[in-house]
Amino acid sequence: MKRNTGCNSYHSCPPQRSCDEAKTLRVDCDSVSSPPYGRNLNYRVADIDVPLAVVDLQVDVESDIHLPTPAREIKQMKKNVSLTQCKAIISSMNNGVVKLYVSGIVHKNIQYVEQCSGYVRDYSVEVPFTCIEAVKVYNEPTEEMFSKKTSVKERRFIDKNGHGADNCTSGAFTYEYYNEPIECKLLSSSVNDLDLYKDFDAWGRFSRITEKMEAVLCIKLLQKQQVNLDHDGQACE
Repeated sequence: MKRNTGCNSYHSCPPQRSCDEAKTLRVDCDSVSSPPYGRNLNYRVADIDVPLAVVDLQVDVESDIHLPTPAREIKQMKKNVSLTQCKAIISSMNNGVVKLYVSGIVHKNIQYVEQCSGYVRDYSVEVPFTCIEAVKVYNEPTEEMFSKKTSVKERRFIDKNGHGADNCTSGAFTYEYYNEPIECKLLSSSVNDLDLYKDFDAWGRFSRITEKMEAVLCIKLLQKQQVNLDHDGQACE
C-alpha cells in the first residue's frame, strides 16, 4: 500500500474544510457576566483533573510471529507496551459505569542466533490488541449535556399578502454543549507470555513463534471538573 506523505496528510483529527465562505454584513455582541470563583472571592472552586477510577485491565492475546530467518535459539526478548487509543464514554444503561475502548501494541525486540556460533540477529515486531470493557467509576463523571444541531422546529413568517408562508425568510434555534471528555493515563503495564516455537527445519531451527500473552494495563481515568475547595461546601466569607 502506498503511504500518503503529502503536505495535506494528517495523523490526527483533520480540520473540517469549508465549502464556501459567506459575506458577513454586520456583527453585534451582547454578554451576561457571572461572578468568578476562586480564592478571596465568593466561592472557592477550581477546575481540576478528578480521578474517576484506577482500572486494572487484563488483555489476553494470541498471535503468530514469523521470523525473517530460522532461529536456533532466542537469546533475548524485550517488550514494551504503548496505547494507540483509549476512549471512555458514559454508559447509557448502567449508572456509575463507563465503556472503555482501548487499543495498543506490544513492541517486541527479539534477538536470536541461527547457528551454534556467529552473529546475533535483531528483529522487531509489534503485536496489536483491542479491548472493549465496561468499568465501574467511583467519582461521578459530570452529567453530559446533549446538543441539538438540526432544524426540527423552524421559524416561519406569513408572506406580505397574508396568503401563506414567506418562502424568503426562515430561521431556527440550535445549540451545542461542550462536555469535558474522560481522559486516560497509563500508569503501568506488565506482560506475562508463553512462546511456542514452530515450523522447524531439518537442522532443528524454527521460524514461527506462537505467542499466548496476558497484558495487564493499569489505567487511571480522569475528567476535568469544577470542584468546591471548601470542605463544608459553604461560600467563603
